[in-house]
Order: sequence, then structure tokens, then C-alpha cells
Amino acid sequence: MPQKKQKPIHYEISESFEKLTKLQEMAISQENVSLALKAEELKGKLAGLYNEKKETSDFDSTPFEIRIIK
Repeated sequence: MPQKKQKPIHYEISESFEKLTKLQEMAISQENVSLALKAEELKGKLAGLYNEKKETSDFDSTPFEIRIIK
């Protein structure tokens, strides 16, 4: 059977950061501190602020730049 061609996944880190920011704002408006903190943690991980030790040498730990434009 011929294999189906898979479409490439287009994923922008900035889109994820923006979604997390919106979710964080929602959590804050509902006074849900734990969810607001989790969103902040995930945003920090996306920005490369929290270095997790990896056992593999194939991991590129180069931080990326996030610009927030209002």
C-alpha cells in the first residue's frame, strides 16, 4: 500500500506564547493562581529561561528570542 504524504506541521513558538498569555490572563481574571503560575512557567520554558538538564547530546539548548509587539 502506498504511504500517505504527511503535511508538514507549521508551528510558531510566538503563537504558543501568545496563547499561554491569553490563558494566563483568563486564569488571573478568575483568580486561579495555580493556573496562572503554570502558564507563567510554560512561557518561561518556551523562552528558555529554565534550563532542564538533558542526558542527550543531540539537544540544542540555544535560547530563542521572543519579541512581544503590542
